[in-house]
Amino acid sequence: MEKTLFSESMEGIVIDQVIRDQEYSMAIKHFHDTYELYFLLEGERYYFIEKETYHVKTGDVVLINRQQVHKTSQAGSKSHDRILLQLSGRVLEPWLKSAGLPSLEKVFEDYYGVSRLPNQEWEEMKGLLFGIAEELKHKRERYEVMVRLKLSQILLIISRSRKRDVMKEMPPRVQTPKHGRVHDVAEYLTFHCETEESLDELAERFFISKSYLSKIFREVTGLSVNEYRNLARMKKAQKLLKNSQYSITEISGLLGFESVTYFERVFKKHCATTPLKYRKEK
Repeated sequence: MEKTLFSESMEGIVIDQVIRDQEYSMAIKHFHDTYELYFLLEGERYYFIEKETYHVKTGDVVLINRQQVHKTSQAGSKSHDRILLQLSGRVLEPWLKSAGLPSLEKVFEDYYGVSRLPNQEWEEMKGLLFGIAEELKHKRERYEVMVRLKLSQILLIISRSRKRDVMKEMPPRVQTPKHGRVHDVAEYLTFHCETEESLDELAERFFISKSYLSKIFREVTGLSVNEYRNLARMKKAQKLLKNSQYSITEISGLLGFESVTYFERVFKKHCATTPLKYRKEK
């Protein structure tokens, strides 16, 4: 069973709470331009971010930076209760700057990953989250201001907690042989996304069978090896389109695409626009 307890939004902010007591693995493709905060109220999950897998438990907060590949999957019991908060930097950054608050870009670059809050801060955090949902549901006078104030408190609690615990590591990464293998392959593809190595060649490089590599990679990331490689290519393509003078044909070649037509098709699939439009918009 899956039950949505609330789903509310205003410009720049979307919040929802979902309870599940069935096996659930986040749908792909999960790679977007918003910042995301995941709060696990009950249960435990595996959370894959970029190339690392974390074991997330009740009371943990997961920060996912924009453009990061991520996916949750079952760990232990099938049941879990979570709140998801999605934030648009384009909408919220001007307000945060005017209020003298840290930018979303800085908070998520410095602290992405998993934070484990002390009980008192966790209870305060839950109150703020339910407060945001109530304000958005009832839309009383100046509710937008109240929502932003509560959001600022959430960001400050996370920042303070991470700064205070700067010498402590995040909750441990999952170190099973399976997750270790996937980490190694994902890391290789992230830094060598232009590679045209086949699945057979990658399996040989990491001394595992092709079928096993294909199976565990999809189990952990929710993506095929080639889908993950293409996402890494798209992230690099966005940087090149924004920060270089290379032509679209040259970028296609640098990223190992067999043709510019195929590159444009993959880019539009993942980025919802063409490379040329993306370059003009940025």
